[in-house]
Amino acid sequence: MAQTKKIIPNASTEFEEILEELEVEDDETPKSTEIQIEKKYDEGQSRIVIQRNDFLVPNLLAMFEKKEILDMNPPYQRRTRWNDTKKSHLIESLLMNIPIPPIFLYEHDYAHYEVMDGQQRLASIRSFFRNDFKLRGLKIWPELNGRDFRDLPLKIQRGLERRGLAAVIILTESGKDKQAAMEIRQYVFERLNTGGERLNAQEIRNCLYAGPFNDMLISLARSELFTTAWGISPKESTEPDKISRKLEKDPLYSKMADCEIALRYFALKDLSYFKGGMKRTLDNCMIHYKSIKKSMCSELEKEYKEVFAIASQIYGEGLFRLAKGGSLSGRRSVPLADAVLIAIGEYLNKKKELVKHASRIVNATQTALENSEQYGLLVGRGNTKQAVEKRLTLMKKIFARAAGV
Repeated sequence: MAQTKKIIPNASTEFEEILEELEVEDDETPKSTEIQIEKKYDEGQSRIVIQRNDFLVPNLLAMFEKKEILDMNPPYQRRTRWNDTKKSHLIESLLMNIPIPPIFLYEHDYAHYEVMDGQQRLASIRSFFRNDFKLRGLKIWPELNGRDFRDLPLKIQRGLERRGLAAVIILTESGKDKQAAMEIRQYVFERLNTGGERLNAQEIRNCLYAGPFNDMLISLARSELFTTAWGISPKESTEPDKISRKLEKDPLYSKMADCEIALRYFALKDLSYFKGGMKRTLDNCMIHYKSIKKSMCSELEKEYKEVFAIASQIYGEGLFRLAKGGSLSGRRSVPLADAVLIAIGEYLNKKKELVKHASRIVNATQTALENSEQYGLLVGRGNTKQAVEKRLTLMKKIFARAAGV
């Protein structure tokens, strides 16, 4: 395995640059006729049946304990983002009886619900009443800062227990069939972000294309080899229901950027499917694999882990890093990672030769990154098919020459 110098990156700046690499341009909206627009409007109006309820905090606490009654983490939900200050502000709003936006539930079976919007609010209430965090940053009730629920005066506790949340329930009658039901959940989850944080591309994919393949991406992104390579907080035994403050603040985890990084390998393996830019290509990949069986997902997962393990053996601590100071010790790069993993996947049947000639591959990679033209090809942020194809071709040639394959 190649040896590199000890790396101490600026994590905050590095994560920002990784997230920036993942940002791509939006697709253009297709043209529609006036008749098509009106038809779409009419169909949408007739599909959703709703009911409005108010749930007191004790009702919610009871529902939290029965996942079969209230599923807080359906497959399409985003990961937890709220910090303790934001959670505290919600508790303060409850205490002051300030109106809170309603939560949205989907009734997937009679009296059985899943949370489509409002997960952060519900999770915050559950967490506070479990004494999982102490109040902080309160403006109107600063006297309560530093206290969890059990430390509050009894009258304050009872006052909070009298509060509740309004809920809009999409009734099971709305979905005429399984496909229609999924579409309704997709629409609501994508558009009703009352918490004020817009969904990013991968969070939307997580919603729209829930299934075995999406589950596999999440599993890969939380594997030890992956989290170590990308500097992400390791998997915790209680996630996703409860996560540490450190993981909560991890930008690659909280925004599901880790899952998008894993997705890119499967999307770029065959460039004949590359159409309309990177974003559309990633979307198309999710669509392509949405209905595959778990057995096929297991094969894909095995392949990815094998490719990733070989990459780790070859590059060591310099994995996916840019050339700096005579070694691969710069920040991690998503485009470079794409190229490395795709190249290894191309020559997976020669894995022994690749590992044997690890030093040659590392040196050739470093030389390419020190060349301004090749550096631009390998880590340039162009997401056109031509740019991606040149990037992958260059890295495949590096592996082929260095390993003699």
